[in-house]
Amino acid sequence: MQSRSPVVSLLASLLLIACAPEEDDDVALRGVLITGGNSGGGTVFNTHALDDQVFSELEPLGQPHIGPGLDSVSLAGNIEVLQVAEEAGELVGFDWLGHKYSGEALLGSQWIISFQSGLLEIPMFLLGITDGGGVPHYQFYHPQGDVEMPNCPEGQDGPGHARVLSGLSVDEDNGEVSEVPGLLYLACDTGATGKAADLGYYDLAKSKEDLELFETAIRVLRADYCYDGDSHTKPGVELVLEDRWGIHGSSEEHAKNAVEAVWGPSGLLCHGKGRLTDIDCLSKRKVPDCEKGTSFATYPDGLFITRLP
Repeated sequence: MQSRSPVVSLLASLLLIACAPEEDDDVALRGVLITGGNSGGGTVFNTHALDDQVFSELEPLGQPHIGPGLDSVSLAGNIEVLQVAEEAGELVGFDWLGHKYSGEALLGSQWIISFQSGLLEIPMFLLGITDGGGVPHYQFYHPQGDVEMPNCPEGQDGPGHARVLSGLSVDEDNGEVSEVPGLLYLACDTGATGKAADLGYYDLAKSKEDLELFETAIRVLRADYCYDGDSHTKPGVELVLEDRWGIHGSSEEHAKNAVEAVWGPSGLLCHGKGRLTDIDCLSKRKVPDCEKGTSFATYPDGLFITRLP
């Protein structure tokens, strides 16, 4: 597998600030920092919203629901969709005859999302599809007065895009990712979940049938050192990312950079200094310091190594 650049900038992906933090704490933000739930005060899980209703996950079309639900999908020509799903990253719909719709056939479709057990209904429209790294990314908009507002806030390159994930739920209180068949997750590329997917870890987790891998990738991006859902970074902070599968491999350029942490499936295996402050939330676990020359050979159970730029 080809190894990509290991440098990951939250400047370029997780909400969009003008420059990485320096000595001045009042770094100017470009964009709006929102989330579908608890973010721990740092980098958020997701940024998807309709008006002031924030949500990420949709139950299967037409199913009873307590939280946000997908009540109907209508295509151009008044074609009613009875089922929507994700297939290899692509959003697909099926009508009552079993005809399949995808790609341009979905453009202009109206999606009715209901909240508060159906007491509030808000339409959203699929108005754009782009090819992001070989996987479709979708631009949903909703009316706000006479203006069409993007569901995903703007990033560096304009309105954000949502990647459609399926079969999983993200608990934003503790960061755990669990399997929920039939559930769709609209992951904006301006949030940590969408960024982890764009970096290749959603597809890897699905291929290995190991959602814990994807969960750990999200924790890495959010600097969730204690694996408790709390983020210890903020948008714009850069890090150097390596993984044991070679999707983002090591490089001579950054090999001597200080190791922030080695990330295992259930906790840090060693740690150095954090992205913003010392990592001081590990008092209940004896986590050693990362020694000079730390690598995956040093920690064979490690999934990710992060280094400070």
